[in-house]
Amino acid sequence: MSENLLKKYKIKAKKSLGQNFLVNEKIVEEISNQLDINDKNIIEVWPGYWALTEKLLEKNPKSLRLIELDNDMIDILNDRIWNNNLNIWDIDFKIKNIDVLKYFPEFKEYFVIANIPYYITSPILKHFLYDVENKPKKMLILMQKDVGDKIVKWQLKEKDITKKNKNKTSVLSLFIAKKAFVKEVLFVWKQNFVPAPKVESSVLLFENHGLYDDIDDKEFLDFIKKWFSEPRKKLVKNLLKNWLNKEKLLKTFEVLNLWENTRAEELTLEKWIEFINEYKKA
Repeated sequence: MSENLLKKYKIKAKKSLGQNFLVNEKIVEEISNQLDINDKNIIEVWPGYWALTEKLLEKNPKSLRLIELDNDMIDILNDRIWNNNLNIWDIDFKIKNIDVLKYFPEFKEYFVIANIPYYITSPILKHFLYDVENKPKKMLILMQKDVGDKIVKWQLKEKDITKKNKNKTSVLSLFIAKKAFVKEVLFVWKQNFVPAPKVESSVLLFENHGLYDDIDDKEFLDFIKKWFSEPRKKLVKNLLKNWLNKEKLLKTFEVLNLWENTRAEELTLEKWIEFINEYKKA
């Protein structure tokens, strides 16, 4: 069905938008089964020609918002509606022709489902986890696998880091862990896309936990950006370079039993939260 639609509408992926169309019906079905969306508010980002949307509509969501930037895709969507290929009449349904980073959901509770261009993965995650007022309860995101691996590698459970441990934190893994639990729910071979990307993909499930809502988001993001300005350098040098108070900084290291040669990538989220709290008290 998916490949037939590509041929019918003469759909060609646009490199400028990072488009790769998922055409394996079985995987599309598996993705749609990851969340119970019955009577839920759903936001689907970059739906393309509706391969996944069709499956979502079958599961009776309360509402469905499609966020699509490509005008050609919207023309195809409207044509499919006009020709009664899809039943949208029983739900609150709208197509939003807008950049997703400029879209702010009107719902208090909702899920986000997306097959997003790899080049904009981090900005989209930051938008929904930090920028919008009402955060999604869950997100189901198909993304580049190696990026997904970096995200799921570090979660809220404390890790024992040694020089022999190759696992390292990053700005991406930390800013996500502050907001959500994450797990990989599906691996997707690159051959399942048209055109096939150069890398494999995975589907990640994000669940908002709210455990660190007492830590100011802007303050947290500012800190970790300073800490990771040069991740291979000693943490003390990075922080002093970014104008933090030396006396308070050294006192914080002492209280938390951190060595001065510690590097930013060696600390877990819990340690960074402790660090922020102790530094403010010092």
